[in-house]
Amino acid sequence: TGSYDPPAEAEVACSNHAGRAAGGANGVPQLPSPPVAEGVVIRPERDADYPVIAEVVRAAFVEHPDEVASFVERIRASEQFIPELALVAEDSSGVIAHVMLSWVGVEGGSCTRILNLTPMSVRPDRQRIGVGARLIRDALGRAEEAGEPAVMVQGHPSYYPRFGFEQASALGFISPNPRIPDDAFLVKRLAGYSPDLAGRIVYPATFDALGY
Repeated sequence: TGSYDPPAEAEVACSNHAGRAAGGANGVPQLPSPPVAEGVVIRPERDADYPVIAEVVRAAFVEHPDEVASFVERIRASEQFIPELALVAEDSSGVIAHVMLSWVGVEGGSCTRILNLTPMSVRPDRQRIGVGARLIRDALGRAEEAGEPAVMVQGHPSYYPRFGFEQASALGFISPNPRIPDDAFLVKRLAGYSPDLAGRIVYPATFDALGY
């Protein structure tokens, strides 16, 4: 489960744009969270979590473990990092999942940066029980509470639409690279969304690990 695909900076923040728009009224069905093992806690990551987060990431992305683990570290060290939106899920066994929302650039839209969800990792022995879904929903909820109008993701089109993500190009967003499949270039409209937010997404240098 992840938004790392190949296999998921400017001053004006999108949260400066007021107004309520599409949010949950865009016709996208919202599925309830599946049952998750009791005792799972979701919270922002801490410095002490970094080694075990790296282990979770490497285990989740077995095809390119070092690349994705390094990607996490580069986001964390960059100006695009948002500490309160880098989250872990933990249970009695420790950290079992991790997700990051960080800034990517927007050219030609009404704001110059927008949130992007990547990477998302779940420890293999905790996959397919709803941990990742709960973590994503929590991250989206925190973004909305912070006043952000939208979240981008480059991810699996069979997975992310269940959270309200939809094809970004249909809303006027332009992919950062033509090699990204159109059905994997997605956006989740939050309560503050406005159509004039759309523009060309620009990945920062930290995203070089994606190969684009």
